[in-house]
Amino acid sequence: MGSRVTSGEGDPAREVYVPLRFEGVSKRFRGAGRMARALTLGRAPRDSVDALRDVSFNVGAREVVGVLGPNGSGKSTMMRLAAGLLSATTGQVIALGHDPAALSGGTRGRIGLVIRDDRAFNYRLSGRENLRVFGMLQRIPSDQLDERIANALERVRLSGVADRPFRTYSAGMKQRLGLGRALLGPPELLLMDEATSGLDPGLRERFYTLIRGLAEEGIGALFATHDLTEAAEFCDRVILLDRGTIAASGTYAEIAAQANAVFQRSA
Repeated sequence: MGSRVTSGEGDPAREVYVPLRFEGVSKRFRGAGRMARALTLGRAPRDSVDALRDVSFNVGAREVVGVLGPNGSGKSTMMRLAAGLLSATTGQVIALGHDPAALSGGTRGRIGLVIRDDRAFNYRLSGRENLRVFGMLQRIPSDQLDERIANALERVRLSGVADRPFRTYSAGMKQRLGLGRALLGPPELLLMDEATSGLDPGLRERFYTLIRGLAEEGIGALFATHDLTEAAEFCDRVILLDRGTIAASGTYAEIAAQANAVFQRSA
């Protein structure tokens, strides 16, 4: 179960399913301590870094929400908080009704994470074998695992190379296998951090079609990108991050002027 919020439209008592909520979330990375500075001859940074500051938003079911911002704006930190790989310094992250950092096993498999340059795959194993390992970690029942792997490979168009070693895959194939892993769950929430990196234009279009289809099936999707065109064409709604804070949110048309200003300033 995800969390539910009261809708502001129509019946005020009507509840809406919300797979992901950020409520006043801040994330501070502390500077290096005295020992670390000593070991690096004083070169380690002393100051703490506020990667996110007082961030609040929702991702609804059947919705693709874009997180748009230049490098260093906080996109990857947001994704890792949503996936439970980091914990908030203040505020609350609620994914599928829980603190995502407390999820494990099969429950964690309901959150699919796709990141750029994923290094969690074993280069000696085949694509299929890698998915089997992750399926077992997600505690997918053994009588369902082969079918789920086959379905995931088919959806990301890797069935024909599934038994080749991962080390022989192109960058685009590796990225698609990352999406295939995220689909094993099957997910109720999909988190994608620069997920189209390494894909040629044709594969990007297939990727968009696949994610739109998953959204129509009921998942919520959070999609981080620094590509303004991608945000405009692919996302239902966009959150513009600027130095760790939400500078604007709405449809791309509504935030386009602010987005252009943020990117021009960071260039």
